Order: sequence, then C-alpha cells, then structure tokens
Amino acid sequence: MNVDWAGVTARVVVEACSATAEDVVLYAGDDVVADALSPRVRALTRRDDLADPPPGLSIICLHGWLRRRPPAAQRAVIQEAARLLPPRGLLVVGDVMWSFPPEQIDAPEQFGADLDFVQTTATVEGWARAAGFLPDLHRFGPGVAVLIAIRGQS
Repeated sequence: MNVDWAGVTARVVVEACSATAEDVVLYAGDDVVADALSPRVRALTRRDDLADPPPGLSIICLHGWLRRRPPAAQRAVIQEAARLLPPRGLLVVGDVMWSFPPEQIDAPEQFGADLDFVQTTATVEGWARAAGFLPDLHRFGPGVAVLIAIRGQS
C-alpha cells in the first residue's frame, strides 16, 4: 500500500492551524497547504524563512521545511518562531520526523526525498519546549509527525 505521506501531513497541518479570518499566518512550504490556508485567514505571507514577519502575526506554519535544513538551522527557526509569536501564538510544523531510529524503519525513502537532516520527534519536541512553547506532537506512522505548539506566556 502506497501512502501519500505529503498529502497526509498537508491535510493535518491545515486543520492543526485552526486558522480563522482574524489570523495572520507566516508560511513556509508547498502550495497545497498555502492554497488551503489562504482563504481562511486575514493574511498569509509565504517565505522561505521567518525574516520580516507580517504585523499581527498569530500563526507560523512550516510544512516539509525542517528536513531540508541542517539541525542548527532547524533549532534556530523554532527559537525565532518563539521570539516572533505573541503569547498563545501557534507554531505548526508538519514534516518527516522519525518516531524511532531510521535504521529500524522499513523503506524510509517512502517518506520522500531530502531525508539527510530528519530529526526524531523527541528532538523537535524538545527544541519547541526549550524555546518556550507548549508542544503537542502527533505521529502518523514511523516517519511523519505534526507538531502543534502554543507559545507560552513568558
């Protein structure tokens, strides 16, 4: 059975954003999620980084973005998201994340290309917690996860 893992995470990411007409979203990722979010929100800014965030930012959404950057850049973007978002702002990350060691996963290539920098779910969740988020991580099989993280009050 072939599963469209990118499609699965895209659908979950859109729902996880819980976006409303009041939300301002900064998004990095593919067209599928951007097209689905855009009509739901007040504004959607699409970038490949978090530079120059739009005023009133309430959600940062990354889909398939982390695994294409080295670990230091991954951690830095989560820290930057915490700096940019207001308290109770939302960070949603949908990507390939290993639920257990990749050498124990049958055919990791089924999760797509660009797997050199894939992190474990525990690592990404730990980075979010350390940055001041209250993370909730949802696993979809051994290699796909969506992190929904609310920025704390501090």
